[in-house]
Amino acid sequence: MGTALQIEDREQRLSRARAALGAAERSAARWGGRIDRTALRGEGLEQSSADDGLGTRLPVPRPLQALFPRGSLRAGSSVALEGAASTSLLLALAVAAAGEDSWCAIAGMPDLGLRSAMDAGLDPCRLALAPAEGEQRPQVLSALADGVGVLVLGPDLDLAPALWRSLLGRARTADTLVLAAAPPGRADLTLRAVGRGWTGLGQGSGRLRRRRLEIRAEGRGIAGHRTVEVLLPQVDGLLAAAPAGAAARPAMQLLPSARRAG
Repeated sequence: MGTALQIEDREQRLSRARAALGAAERSAARWGGRIDRTALRGEGLEQSSADDGLGTRLPVPRPLQALFPRGSLRAGSSVALEGAASTSLLLALAVAAAGEDSWCAIAGMPDLGLRSAMDAGLDPCRLALAPAEGEQRPQVLSALADGVGVLVLGPDLDLAPALWRSLLGRARTADTLVLAAAPPGRADLTLRAVGRGWTGLGQGSGRLRRRRLEIRAEGRGIAGHRTVEVLLPQVDGLLAAAPAGAAARPAMQLLPSARRAG
């Protein structure tokens, strides 16, 4: 019985994603844009989230679990990211939350190519890279908020506060997780990252390899704030817990934490 319900639920989510992406593509086409995506995959989907009666919970990267109430995110909630390495943190959260069966849509990151998204761990078979400009942008984003599992809004969107509130309302109704870089309004949770230096340099030799970040979380379900320190490897963008007492070497120049695809 439970298996049948899970299969039906996955099919409903798949149908909803198809409809949402189709609507977004039609809106984008009106002003000459195009949403880059591959064919929807309807087989082999596995349940990646859990519902304990208090709403569906979505996983987060293990090094960040201490930041979130109950160590996970609620489907339909919103997270704002501010400060250093926001792109890499957005992608890390999106990869964990999307799991193995949810669609992820990314808008407002024109420099993010398919290769970079794949390097971060996103499945190209369940990924939509949406245009972030033009008069049809509100319709495109609204359609995506209605249908995908995870919606990532990058720093280049420059959303109006009214559109931000509208997207959050749609996302709550559709159980879509919204991850946004410096949005124009409040989110359920806010993460602020501060760079604490780089590791990898020796005495006059070596190269910068990993970035140390201090991340502070505030918002719904958190009394005061929570803080963790993580290491962000430069090569693949994966997160690792920062070892206690390990000092990072300051650097004069900070390298981008997500590779730019050509």
